[in-house]
Amino acid sequence: MLRKRYVHVQRLREIANTLARYGFGYFVDQLGFSTLLSKVARVDKLKLSPGQRLRLALEELGPTFIKLGQFLSTRPDILPKEIIGELSRLQDEVSPVSSDDIYAILAQELGQDWEKIFVSFDPKPLAAASIGQVHLATLPGGQRVIVKVRRPGVEKVIEVDLEILHYIARVAQRHTVYGQIYDFVSIAEEFSRALKQELDYTLEGRNADRLRRVLAGETEVYIPRVYWEYTTSRVLTMEFVEGIKLNNLEELEQKGYDLKRIARYLVKAFYRQILVGGFFHGDPHPGNLAVLPGEKIVFMDFGLMGSLSEEHRKEAIRLVLGLVRRRSQEVIQAMLNLGVVPQDLDFNALRQEIDRLRERYLDVPLKNIKLGQAVNDLLEVAFRFRIQMPAEFSLLGKTLLSLESLVTQLDPEISLVEVAAPYIKELIRNRYRPREVWRQLEENFWNYIDLAHELPQQVKGALLKLNRGDLTLKLEHRELRVFFRHLEGAVNKLSLSLIFLAFSILMAGLIISAGLGAIPLTGSRLFFRLPVLEIGMVIASVVFIWLLITILKGGRF
Repeated sequence: MLRKRYVHVQRLREIANTLARYGFGYFVDQLGFSTLLSKVARVDKLKLSPGQRLRLALEELGPTFIKLGQFLSTRPDILPKEIIGELSRLQDEVSPVSSDDIYAILAQELGQDWEKIFVSFDPKPLAAASIGQVHLATLPGGQRVIVKVRRPGVEKVIEVDLEILHYIARVAQRHTVYGQIYDFVSIAEEFSRALKQELDYTLEGRNADRLRRVLAGETEVYIPRVYWEYTTSRVLTMEFVEGIKLNNLEELEQKGYDLKRIARYLVKAFYRQILVGGFFHGDPHPGNLAVLPGEKIVFMDFGLMGSLSEEHRKEAIRLVLGLVRRRSQEVIQAMLNLGVVPQDLDFNALRQEIDRLRERYLDVPLKNIKLGQAVNDLLEVAFRFRIQMPAEFSLLGKTLLSLESLVTQLDPEISLVEVAAPYIKELIRNRYRPREVWRQLEENFWNYIDLAHELPQQVKGALLKLNRGDLTLKLEHRELRVFFRHLEGAVNKLSLSLIFLAFSILMAGLIISAGLGAIPLTGSRLFFRLPVLEIGMVIASVVFIWLLITILKGGRF
């Protein structure tokens, strides 16, 4: 236990000092970790933007923080676009692990006779990342495969970092201004869950199989096979498909591929995933996509996937269609249904912002609307109004933006909005099919029964309270509350002014009476021989000063 605590403190000290060296000492101070800082000179990079400095700091802190930056790059509802742009450039490339370490893991996972499984195994990796690296191998039947092997010891490093991130999230939740706006603990839990899934290669294999089922009707798409008999949580064996990567446009053109057809097939494949299957590839950069003869698209690397529930798909479509159809209320309602809304949300300001956003699309033909940019514009509005959108929807926005950028290079005239039309119609048609309606009725049957059973009792109770006069109707309006608070202050001041006026009239009467000799100034038996005039003058002076101060301050009392 003591050793674990020591390891955590040392790693937390390393994190704090790295952030401070890159110019984020104020954040370390705000978290209360300044006692962990050493006297180390700052990195001479403070002329760089905050986003650039943050990216460099995360790269230096290692695999967990690189993955954290990549995770946050999908959340424009949490971070500004300048930071998002830099985090999207995070490079997850490291020096490869020695071949002896890789062989040791293969022996642990596949058995000591693993060399009989692969008749050839290239010790030089095709790619090396912070969590694992990929090697080319051949099975006894001649099938060429890629073998993805997790780096030794990386799970322990990530486990420690995730525990520290959870601790930092709890501290930030309590002690920072942003902790009152964002649920850092939930964000940390969400990231932790995603990273742990990425560590388990069996989940990546299942993602590939699930995506293959989703795209079963698309003949223009190919998903490599997973060899489950040679796959574990630390080793993934998949079919090697030799195609031309989409980042090699020159070779595609030289070999006579139709780039426009590739673009259309790619968009159709993603709409099938997003709008019909509700399960989509979350990292469609050109390195993860290849092309086979016949313009068939090959998907690779299934570590980052997005999943949309049917309800989220419906609201996402409503959100985008509301924007392109210039219907502000529809956009706002979809955003409120999707996101976590702060209590002090200014609905009027939100409507004005959506109206301004809508103006951008007034004179733009439907086919020219950039769907990915539209979704990200909406996410930026959510950021400004502190509306936390679901992580899946944020990933969807980034995916559409990457997809749009990619297919525009293939076919500058393609429109994601136009290609989406038949899939949206299919989604609506499927939603109202008799079989689907019957399924929803069946799922909610007992809820309807409970409602029918409880409703008469609830109505009867409400009527009884109404008859007794116990029924209370509570109406609340934030702006009215502020108005009544100011009104109360004004009434209080007016009341005090009237009391002061009455008191002044009484004192004036006493002074006049004394002046006329009706009552003596001293020695009077009035009020038990008390110095009435002197006391009255003191009280009047105090009340006058108090009233003057409250009026000048505009306060309440």
